[in-house]
Amino acid sequence: MVRLSMTTLARKLRRRITLVLIILALLAQTALTHGAAAPVRVAIAYPSPSPRVAPLWLAQDLDFFGKYGLRGQSVLVRNNQMLTAGFASGDIDVAYTGGTTVLGGAAAGTELKLLAGFVSRGRGFLTVRPDIRKPADLSGKRFGVQSIGGTLWMYAMLTLEQLGLDPVRDKIQFIVVGDQTVMVRALESGVIDATVLTTRAYSLDLKKKGFNVMNEVFPAMASTGIVARKSFLDKSPSTAENILKAMIEAEYYLLAPSGKSQTIKTIMSRLKLSDLSLAEEGYGDIVKEFEPKPYPSLEGLKNMQRLLAMQNPKLADVNPATLIDNSFLRKLEDSGFLAQMQSRYRE
Repeated sequence: MVRLSMTTLARKLRRRITLVLIILALLAQTALTHGAAAPVRVAIAYPSPSPRVAPLWLAQDLDFFGKYGLRGQSVLVRNNQMLTAGFASGDIDVAYTGGTTVLGGAAAGTELKLLAGFVSRGRGFLTVRPDIRKPADLSGKRFGVQSIGGTLWMYAMLTLEQLGLDPVRDKIQFIVVGDQTVMVRALESGVIDATVLTTRAYSLDLKKKGFNVMNEVFPAMASTGIVARKSFLDKSPSTAENILKAMIEAEYYLLAPSGKSQTIKTIMSRLKLSDLSLAEEGYGDIVKEFEPKPYPSLEGLKNMQRLLAMQNPKLADVNPATLIDNSFLRKLEDSGFLAQMQSRYRE
C-alpha cells in the first residue's frame, strides 16, 4: 500500500516537473535562435510556500540564476513525502528544503546531501482556537500538520514536549491538512483545533481574528536550505555551485535594506497577501532567522533525526554528519565569494 502511494506521488510529481522542463527547453531554444549561449536548465522544488522561500523566488524573479548561467524555475511540491518520492524516482535533483527531506531520503535508500542551511534555528507559533487557554485544554483535540514526519509535525512534537504533553497519553490527534496557507483556513473553519505555524504573519493574522497564540518554540532545526542528490553533485558540480551562488546572492540581497521593498513585494505576490503589514512581519522574521554564512546545522539535523526515529527506527542508525556536504559552501567562502557578497550588499 505504501509502495503504491509513493508511486502515485512520483507519477503526479513527474507530470508537474516535465511541464516545467518543457517550458525551460522552449526558453533555451529561443536563446539559441537569437545566438545566445543556452543557460543550464534547473528545476528547484520546495514543499511549502512561506516567506522563508523568498531567496528562491527572488533568484528567479530578479534572475540571479541567469547571472550564473542558469535558467531556474521553482516548483511547488506539496509535502516532504512527495519531495522524497521525487528524489527517489530521479525526477528531482535539487530542492529548497531541509533535514526532513535528507533524513527521509536516507530512510528510503536515496543518497541526498544538505549543501546549505539558511535557517539553523527554527521558530514556531502554537496557534489555537479561542476557547483553548492552557496546555491541558489541548487534550483530545485535533492538531493540524502538513504531513506525519514532516517539518511542521516536528515543530508540533517539540511544542507538545515543551508543554509537558504526550500525543498518545493526552489523545491528541494529528490531522494531515496541507501547507501553512491551507492550515490557516482549516483552523478558521474548525477542521482543526490547533497547529504550529512557522510564519509569524499567519499567526498574527489569526490572532486579530480572536485565535490564541499560546506558545513559541525556538528549536535547533536544519529546516531550510539546499538539498541535492549525490549523483547530481557528482555529475554536475559546477551547476550545483552556481545554484548556491544564485541563492546566496538572493539571500544577501534580501538582507540588505535596499532589498527590503522588493522582497516584501515578492512575498506579497507569491503568497497572494493583500495586507502589507503581514508581508512586513514575514520579512522581519526571515531577516532575523537567515544565516549570512549558511552552513548546515549538524545540531539541528540531530534534533530532527531524534524525532523522525520515532516514526522510522531505522533512522536511529544513520550518522547525520554523512548527510551534510560543506565542500561547496567552503569553496565559495575560501574563494572570497561570501566576502564579495557582503561587501556588495553592505549599506
